[in-house]
Amino acid sequence: MTPYTGGCLCGGVRYKVSEPPTHTFYCHCTDCQKETGGPFASEIFVRAEAVSVTGAMDYYDVIGDSGKRVRRERCHRCGSPLVTEFDSDPTFICIKACSLDDASGLAPACHLYVKSKQPWDAISDGLPQYQGDMEW
Repeated sequence: MTPYTGGCLCGGVRYKVSEPPTHTFYCHCTDCQKETGGPFASEIFVRAEAVSVTGAMDYYDVIGDSGKRVRRERCHRCGSPLVTEFDSDPTFICIKACSLDDASGLAPACHLYVKSKQPWDAISDGLPQYQGDMEW
């Protein structure tokens, strides 16, 4: 299913990913919860150089568990969350999986940051669960 394409709700931002994701996962960190308004975010982890983006985006920075900057990017007009960049590893980025035009072929491999998951969010899919960030 390469290339992958996607974008925001209003269509003002579009992106293309020229290679398959390295990892696909659910993230339960509190930042992803607040960013998406849900109990977790579905993410694809891809090489930054494989992604091209068009359209106006805004961003905000936070300090991650690594002590380094995490940049969260969203559409300037509709606010759809799209991309997360990490100073701890600038060669990779995360893209919100459900911003893809067709995410049906993706299969998340694990759950990250389950230490922050909501107690009412029962994980019953049998996938590996990690207390924090990627452990692969």
